[in-house]
Amino acid sequence: MSKEVSNKTKKGLYWDLAGSFFRQFSSVFISIILARLLSPEEFGVVGMALVFVSITEVFIDVGFTSGLIQIKEVKDIVYSSIFFVNLGISIFLSLVIILIAPYVAQFYREPQVGTVLIYLALIPPIAALGRVQSTILTKNMDFKSLSIRDILSTFIGGAAGVTGAILGMGVFSLVLLQVIRVLADTILLWLSTDWRPKWEFSGKEVQSLLGYSSYVFFDQALRQIFNKIDTIFIGKVFSTATLGFYSRADSLKSQIDTYTTNSLRKVMFPALSALQDNQHSFEKAYHRAFNIVTGAIVLLVGPIYFLSEEIIIGLLGAKWRPSIIIFQVLLFSTLTSPHIGMMAQAVLAKGYSKLKFNIGLIQRFLKLTPIAFGLLFGNVEIFAMAVVGASTTVFFVYAFVVHKRLNLDFGRQMKDFFVPNILFFAFIAIFYFFREYINPWIYAALFFISNMAFLKILKHESYYLIKDTFKSVNQKISKFKR
Repeated sequence: MSKEVSNKTKKGLYWDLAGSFFRQFSSVFISIILARLLSPEEFGVVGMALVFVSITEVFIDVGFTSGLIQIKEVKDIVYSSIFFVNLGISIFLSLVIILIAPYVAQFYREPQVGTVLIYLALIPPIAALGRVQSTILTKNMDFKSLSIRDILSTFIGGAAGVTGAILGMGVFSLVLLQVIRVLADTILLWLSTDWRPKWEFSGKEVQSLLGYSSYVFFDQALRQIFNKIDTIFIGKVFSTATLGFYSRADSLKSQIDTYTTNSLRKVMFPALSALQDNQHSFEKAYHRAFNIVTGAIVLLVGPIYFLSEEIIIGLLGAKWRPSIIIFQVLLFSTLTSPHIGMMAQAVLAKGYSKLKFNIGLIQRFLKLTPIAFGLLFGNVEIFAMAVVGASTTVFFVYAFVVHKRLNLDFGRQMKDFFVPNILFFAFIAIFYFFREYINPWIYAALFFISNMAFLKILKHESYYLIKDTFKSVNQKISKFKR
């Protein structure tokens, strides 16, 4: 890894992780307030509607933004062309959402979903206006600007949602949150970069991106659709309240995914793309990131698992108790999701968009298996277990593929993954059998200390990264006090 790329990667990862931390902190804080002001049914209604809006996100740019990042030199006319393509597609998608809103309401047998969906149709065009600016900042690895933008837009949208809930807007306070957050996000993106679209367009340049971007698009489209299958299935087969409980558990789990997987995905893709022609540096960067994320994610997930009941009841209230077991089950998927995201970016960075698409087909097929379990057992907890099983299987498939195609050793990946997890699973077994006699807070602290000691004994890279991070924070605090 060249010194310049290494420094940009390290700085970018720190900024993105820091931004994710503060963004997630704001998001969790806002969710706590809204969970106490609104009912599980109201969260369920918005969850049903958001499925269709979130699916449109990938259709806005047809995978062009990934293509722009992967290409080393991009002409200004290409950026402008993609901007207008994105905007045109997004307006079309908004009209489609409005037209299908009544039918979606009939599908769920929930009239309010249709009304909510019409308001949420504002989101695609607003988001499209800032897509190219976000791509430019990502390509330049300016994660400082992206992180600050994320934090501010989350706070502004959350403040609007909480205000709406206090004023008695009910389910529409969640709609207000989503629309204002995206609007603030787009405005801040325009303020963060000097690039502005010009009245120029080149169909030839757009077409030249299709070879790479088309596979990225189809892969992302299928991923978005299949990622929402659980919400569609639960909303249709189970009650609105059950969807509310599941969506809250999944949302809390997603906070961790966002803090780990999304940060890695955003930083590692441009970093590995810059190293695609240097195999030695590419392998070194990949394995080091893989090693670090494994140790770090266990330290993060472990205490949260043992404190699940205290977190959900203490923060959201007793009415959300059914979410606890769902949350605990879904947490296991966070052990592999950062690695899956990183492997996917490694494949894309080498230019194998078609290969990633083919792996995605396997991944989407596996996403259907939880539905079979849900229908067979009629139990949302078993459905969640099947979701984790499908995700874990994808992890092994990806590890084997990057071993075969990218020469990234499979055995080393398995060792780097399983060794830091040994202590976690041992603690889970003890907790399961003796939980009535264990204080969760003490147990979580004991796990963290024991795991840090374990990583130190192993001389694990994640230990030194965490140690250096704490040391850096302490130094900054000491300087501030002076």
